[in-house]
Amino acid sequence: MSVGYLWERICWLSFIAPLFVTALRNPGYYGHLTYWTLALHSVYFTIDKESPQASTATYLLQGASFVGAMAVFMGYTFISVGGMYRFGTWIEWENAVGKAAGTVTHDRSFAECAFFKSYEHLWPVFALVLDTYFSRDALKKTYAGKPPLRTMLLGLGLYLGYGTAWEQYSKATKGAAGTALEVYQQPEEFRSSYVLGKLGLSALSADVPEEAVFVNAQKVMLISFAAIMYRIYVSPLIQPVATTAAKKKN
Repeated sequence: MSVGYLWERICWLSFIAPLFVTALRNPGYYGHLTYWTLALHSVYFTIDKESPQASTATYLLQGASFVGAMAVFMGYTFISVGGMYRFGTWIEWENAVGKAAGTVTHDRSFAECAFFKSYEHLWPVFALVLDTYFSRDALKKTYAGKPPLRTMLLGLGLYLGYGTAWEQYSKATKGAAGTALEVYQQPEEFRSSYVLGKLGLSALSADVPEEAVFVNAQKVMLISFAAIMYRIYVSPLIQPVATTAAKKKN
């Protein structure tokens, strides 16, 4: 039994157990992209990457899961900065978001909130990065001969599609909850009219939704960060066709 296999099982349990408890006790959390992404991680870590039959599933899900972990981490970092700017402290902002969403019924302490938020946003980053080390050989076999850029774009595209599906679901089920600025309790300075005004483009603000600049800036930041992290940790495992062919000849 390899270290990579053990890590897969540990990570799977670390995701599926809290997800199951959350579904029973507080299903409202599943309205957040964070929990959709944790569910994606739990599916990915069911795969035994050392199995020859798992190569297709690994090829499709590893990139999407890795990108999801990085994107959610960066997205949360971005809104945390905005929240702290508006409320003064991170914990006050977090409790305000929870109250607005109806998922928090008491003022959480810093320690309590930090534990859960670290699990939701930081633990997946460690899990997926260490996965590229512990399952290095299996991932190299899966990616052997694949075009590096196309493989990265596949991972980015799959997660972007997954996130878009969540976005449409969220709009359909929680449309009355308000804009993204209201849901995530972001400062007034993030409104499109304010930003466009500062750029001397006030004439355009009437046709641009107030959350548009914030939402699209966040998407650019999180996808860019995910692409950079992918290039650092996953791309080195992908050997182009020419390299793979040359090794076979030798």
